[in-house]
Amino acid sequence: MIEYAVSRLAMRSLVFLVAFALCVSHLVRKRDFIDAVFRSPDEVRKSFTGRNDVLFLRVLNIVPMVVAVATAAFLLGALLDVPRIMGGDYLRVEGGAVGRAHGGADVPSERRGISVRDGETGEVVDLTVFSGYVDDGEGLAVEYLPHTGYGAIVERG
Repeated sequence: MIEYAVSRLAMRSLVFLVAFALCVSHLVRKRDFIDAVFRSPDEVRKSFTGRNDVLFLRVLNIVPMVVAVATAAFLLGALLDVPRIMGGDYLRVEGGAVGRAHGGADVPSERRGISVRDGETGEVVDLTVFSGYVDDGEGLAVEYLPHTGYGAIVERG
């Protein structure tokens, strides 16, 4: 079942990689926009005639910059998990579910955010799994990737 979670992580990483490439290419191609973020408004007004152009350009550039940073952070986490995926060396936590995850359909392919309290250390681990409903206090054994939190429930009860 962890293979399904890894394949979903790969698909999501591919989408994020495309988004990152588009943001970076936009920022590189539109050098005026980057200048509008970092230059003073008086210098930018010489290039643009509209009253709200400077504010509009700054907002237009800050959004792709934020998206690029966020996607880079996700991609870094996925990249750090690659050695564990290649070696099949997943982390494992056994304990009780904290809260319940009943959103969506009760099918094994539904993506759910769950928290598991480790039975040995008492630490709460937040994970993304693909499973049916999870009830509060339900005993779970989950294999997961540490940097992205993607995993699979391997044992219930």
